[in-house]
Amino acid sequence: MQHSFNPDPVKCRDLFDGEDDLYQIPRYQRPYSWEESHIQQLVDDLYESWSEDRNSPYYLGSVILVKEDGDSRYDILDGQQRLTSLIILYAIFNDHFQDHLSEKNKRRVEGRVHETALEKPRLRTSKQTDLEHSVLDSIELDEENRYTEAAEILIDGLETKFEDSHEELNDFFEFVDQNIELIRIISDDLSHAVRLFQTINTRGKDLTVSDLTKSYLLSNLRDDEDKNDVIEVWQEITTKVDDDYDTLDSILGMYRLYLQQSKAQETRYQELKSEFEGDNPKKIVKDIRDFVDNYNEIENSGSKEIFILENLSHTLYWKTILIAARKDDVNYFEELRDELIGFYYSYWVGDYTSEKIKIPSIKILTLLREEASLEEIQEYTRSKRERDNIPERVRDGLYSDNVYSGEKWHKSLLIAIEYGLSNSQKVERIKKRGGGLHIEHVLPKSYDSAMEKYDYWEESFSGEEASRLRNTIGNLVPLQYDLNSAAAQKPFDEKTAIYRGEKDWPRSSFALTLKVASEDFGKWSPEAINEYRNYLIERSAELLNLPVDSILVEEDSEGSE
Repeated sequence: MQHSFNPDPVKCRDLFDGEDDLYQIPRYQRPYSWEESHIQQLVDDLYESWSEDRNSPYYLGSVILVKEDGDSRYDILDGQQRLTSLIILYAIFNDHFQDHLSEKNKRRVEGRVHETALEKPRLRTSKQTDLEHSVLDSIELDEENRYTEAAEILIDGLETKFEDSHEELNDFFEFVDQNIELIRIISDDLSHAVRLFQTINTRGKDLTVSDLTKSYLLSNLRDDEDKNDVIEVWQEITTKVDDDYDTLDSILGMYRLYLQQSKAQETRYQELKSEFEGDNPKKIVKDIRDFVDNYNEIENSGSKEIFILENLSHTLYWKTILIAARKDDVNYFEELRDELIGFYYSYWVGDYTSEKIKIPSIKILTLLREEASLEEIQEYTRSKRERDNIPERVRDGLYSDNVYSGEKWHKSLLIAIEYGLSNSQKVERIKKRGGGLHIEHVLPKSYDSAMEKYDYWEESFSGEEASRLRNTIGNLVPLQYDLNSAAAQKPFDEKTAIYRGEKDWPRSSFALTLKVASEDFGKWSPEAINEYRNYLIERSAELLNLPVDSILVEEDSEGSE
């Protein structure tokens, strides 16, 4: 059957004018997700174009619409972010800036937001109550949703640019209404429209991998019931990730790696498309749903070991391996998880870049998919780390004089050791960014001024010792921001009182910090720093699955100088 489509350049006003110009966002499409940068860019681009030449058109891209027999609204297959933003822009002119418009433009803008004869909103979405109540009926900025966030950004942008100039803002509205142009492409068949969408988006950019994947699956189905089945499962998938399409794009990247066990040569979408070739779309979408279920199971496990892995500087490889282990139902999941902690952290502390772990990660995944035993995987990681001199490199990293300033792993490693001191099965997630977590220098980082202010530091450290030891791992503890700020350069006794929660301060929740505060290593001195550092190295050996004697220097030459 030959299906027609009609690409048509239209003004913005023509999109929201007649009784037929009604739109809906299908339930399988991503929700409105433009962020401040996108919306601000739109305002800036429109204002700049209006300022330079008020009579020239401004091209805003294309929209692909589907209207099959019997439908009262066009389904927006592509371009819903632009159309939704335009509707919100019209809505704020209709409500917030109405007094700035001429009588003619007041009548125009009302018809852009609602089809007045039919008394229907121009746009329907899966979150219609939010859209109508907080934007289309009237602007309610105290409501918290994507639409009001966009409305507030648009209002702030226009108020900043136009201030109280009613005449110019009215003229800008006419520019938007009369001079914004889009290419409107209308098809009478979903599968045909999907193929058009894929043709227009041939590069398959990573940011749209989920949209392109969904579209590819639909384009390979002819039966409407099959399409509806795929749409239903896809909607389940997006619900499982809370409609976060960036997360879904990342998961599809892991799914690609799971299927191919190879480095990417093309975009994620192109490689997924090649992998899907000839397979049943209904089978594929169910397998993706299963993959997402296993992803969520790992994400929501509340396991301190998973929290430790989350604080690595990369996630693609370890997550894919563990999802594969769950999905393929291996019987050594926890042992594999612990092996990955040691493997990835040892390469990080050993000062290897993320490039270095790509090939071994793929090898581990391949062994797993080939149903290798845990012992085979452990033998591979052991021999690989031996070839890459991991124990020596880890030892050099842990004994570095500049762990704090020169390395990126110190905070994650301290958090991982902190988790190891917890006996509970389910612990609170400690994020290395945000949440008020700071790394405290027990011997103050600015040791010169501390030694001038307090006798304790001057009596306990020489200038050379303070300079050499202040940024070593043995002088660092995790601490909440307010306690870190309060402790500052104070002498050791005052610092530890703050750590312990004395003098009206909340007690530190970190076991490492309380060990230092309890003087397990004595009063703070060069000897205490070396002793604490060796303690951390012993704990690191356990975490990294390395023999203690391979990374611990028993006779610390620095401490005996």
